[in-house]
Amino acid sequence: MATTTPRILCVDDEPDVLKFLEALLVKNGYEVIKAENGEQALEKLKEERVDLVISDVRMPNMDGFELCRRIKGNERYRDIPVIIITGLTEKKDRIKGIEAGAEDFISKPFDQAEVLARVKMLLKAKTIDERRIGELFIEMGLITEQQLQEALRIAKNENIKVVEALSSIGVLDKDHIYWALSNQLNMNYVELSPEMIDKELIIQFSIDTLEQLKCLPLFETVQEIHFAIADPMDHKIVKKIKSLKPEKTVQLHLALPEKIMDILNFFREEFYPQLQKIVESEEKYVHPSAKMIESHEISKIEYFWSDLITILLSMPQGETYWLYKNPHECRLISQEGKKSETVREYPEEIYLHVKERLKQKIAFSNFGGEIPFFLQEKSTGRQGAFKLWKVGYLDRDMIRIEQIPAFSREKFVISYPRIAGRVEDLQHLFSQHHRLLIGGKDKLFVKQCCYSLLKENDTLIDFPPPIFIENKIEIYFSKVAQLSAYPFDIINLLEQFKVVPIPFIFYEAKFPEITPDEQNLSKISSGICKNFILYFPFESLEGMKKALETRQGWHQAGFKALFFSRDQLQSI
Repeated sequence: MATTTPRILCVDDEPDVLKFLEALLVKNGYEVIKAENGEQALEKLKEERVDLVISDVRMPNMDGFELCRRIKGNERYRDIPVIIITGLTEKKDRIKGIEAGAEDFISKPFDQAEVLARVKMLLKAKTIDERRIGELFIEMGLITEQQLQEALRIAKNENIKVVEALSSIGVLDKDHIYWALSNQLNMNYVELSPEMIDKELIIQFSIDTLEQLKCLPLFETVQEIHFAIADPMDHKIVKKIKSLKPEKTVQLHLALPEKIMDILNFFREEFYPQLQKIVESEEKYVHPSAKMIESHEISKIEYFWSDLITILLSMPQGETYWLYKNPHECRLISQEGKKSETVREYPEEIYLHVKERLKQKIAFSNFGGEIPFFLQEKSTGRQGAFKLWKVGYLDRDMIRIEQIPAFSREKFVISYPRIAGRVEDLQHLFSQHHRLLIGGKDKLFVKQCCYSLLKENDTLIDFPPPIFIENKIEIYFSKVAQLSAYPFDIINLLEQFKVVPIPFIFYEAKFPEITPDEQNLSKISSGICKNFILYFPFESLEGMKKALETRQGWHQAGFKALFFSRDQLQSI
């Protein structure tokens, strides 16, 4: 039987690069498909059989990282290996490529032998994995060599897995295939049925998340939790499943994907509506997360509030959620671009409950801006920060919800490769003066540097915690106390810490007005705080010098003034 020529999709906006790759690969027995940008590449993947993708990083509209993420996020294409073209010394591109799911990298200028070696290695690895599964079935006497060759040909042409191809030609049913795989992987094969559902366990998780991962919680013990999983070979999915219960050891069992989805649909369509009826009839429902605290019943509002927290903590980056209430209903709606869909329906009381919690921050009836909001899931310990806005109309209300990104040291280092040197310079001045007056236009960069400074300086203690007073909370720092620079909050802070000094305060001020209440700022700098960083959003070093000519008192109060950016640190 003739073998199928491997097809390689080459993506680059430079015609000369495409010509070079095409000439090199065709000469060595490969078929080449060309695309000039990410959008064209995705269309080619829909239309053509592709065995491997080689993509440049820097392209208009959709770069190589986003293309790789789209490929790895699509169930049909995610097994196609991706090679990213990077600059010879661009380490940050390789880190971004790894995060996007790329299997390998080649550098410009090209080394022909290196390109061919990496292509051959990835294509061989993909073929070996598929062939190994097929050989297992041959050893068990379930298929013949001829049937395996036919399945491999179909899998390659249609970009599907060999087990799917074997099922499509009727050689094996999926029960036999998954049973054989479970033996190979030393896993238990579970024949699922609705009677196996542990209702109290399954409602600890978002149904949407379980459907996305194609997994199902089976049972748990004091130290372990057991999941049925459809694709144990996908390491990213396995990692996400293990993160659902990080405090316990996760044991995995193999099950048919159709059976997992059927049971999740059963739970969504049959059990969840029954639970709602029970709750709406004012009967008490025992939420499983409560077992971790007390074995008491909780009210319907607590149940739905817990459900809302779980969904919000799982919301994808970049999406906006709306809690929408009209005279007839209350819904949580997700919005991405122009598309929106209902995530969950809630009783009206959950909307009123959210409003009541927001009143702890500010009088909700007069609220017109954003409110920072912190949430934690009791059952898992997951936590996150959000910002909420209220939009009110005559007969309906909406609360807009966006997630505040959490600080990540890894992402910070990738975004600013020279950050270690900048933080070291800042730390040197901080250890000398303990009071810094920093100017700079990139406030998010300055905040992250100051937080990194605390982590390096062992200033992060339990109580009293370091405090960040910010005009706008743009990033969530897990080890400090963050509050907005409302006069009421600052006055309350001063009142509560009259005796016990605060180890560190970062204060984001304004200029020229400095702050709505400069007297409070003076009180903070006069002794309530051991270490103090006062930040002004100055656009330039010259602008900062000119503005501070009228503020000599800051120098007299012991502040060391400096202009700080990713490229310079200049003392004043």
